[in-house]
Amino acid sequence: MVLLEGPSATTLAEILAADILEALRRPFLLNGVEVFNTASIGITSSRVAYLEPAEVLRDADTAMYRAKTSGKDRFVVFDPSMHEQACVRLQIETELRRAVDRKELRLHYQPIVSLEDGRIVGLEALVRWKHPVRGLVAPSAFIPIAEETGLICVLGQWVFEEACRQLAEFGGSAPMPTISI
Repeated sequence: MVLLEGPSATTLAEILAADILEALRRPFLLNGVEVFNTASIGITSSRVAYLEPAEVLRDADTAMYRAKTSGKDRFVVFDPSMHEQACVRLQIETELRRAVDRKELRLHYQPIVSLEDGRIVGLEALVRWKHPVRGLVAPSAFIPIAEETGLICVLGQWVFEEACRQLAEFGGSAPMPTISI
């Protein structure tokens, strides 16, 4: 952590962050092995009204996380909208953890069509979340969060089990369709 004071502290922090990133890009030897390193840096300024030191760390951490998700090896200056977005992401993550138990997930199937004869040769299972308040939540709003938090394994397991269960229900004497997950 680096603390800078003064009216141009944010500008100085950006210059310092760029210098740190440049220095870290230079390879170095570690036990005879050339190693390359990068960093992600979060910057916040005193323009945000902080009441507690922990809030400064939280916002710098939020900016650092944004730098990491923007491609790493960069710095990002905190903006209050980042905190709001982080709160929304946390809310979605919390609700998604409960969605399986609450039976809010659904499978929708997209046909897989043969280009040769136009015949349906299988189905692709696609997970959808029917939230009790938000309605149908777009996969783009929850799949990245599931991937980042490890919930994707829980979702994947649910999709697999539910697709198998539904496939068994299709039954009948016709050949079973293939389902891609």
